[in-house]
Amino acid sequence: MKKEDKEHIGKKLKKLREELGLNQEDWAKLLQVSTNTVARWERAELEPKGAHKKKAEQMISISKDKKALETIKSTLNSEGGLPAVAAFLGMLIGVMGVLGVSLNVLSPLLKSKSSLLDGIKGFTEGKNGKGGNDMAE
Repeated sequence: MKKEDKEHIGKKLKKLREELGLNQEDWAKLLQVSTNTVARWERAELEPKGAHKKKAEQMISISKDKKALETIKSTLNSEGGLPAVAAFLGMLIGVMGVLGVSLNVLSPLLKSKSSLLDGIKGFTEGKNGKGGNDMAE
């Protein structure tokens, strides 16, 4: 991969991190990598590989959807905070993976009145009637 490509994904990730108002430590928690790895990606010293590359690309893809980005921002500022965002993103990425589709395909669902996004958001914020994840009960 060319250096410009590494810089490109690193710049996109940094821009998204800053747009969300996250520091590198919290961003690393969401991406499930070390803070040092995030810093190296952003400086184009290292590029994401394997599952990390796929997750980085998915984060960038998700961030292009205005409603998804709004949901991430509002969830970060909610009582659930970073753990709720991690759960939301995990579910959204999981749905994309299971269905084998990109966010573009899911986008109509995200924009509908009663959407997949609202369901995931409600679940991560504990609006499932029991105040949290009731799947373990």
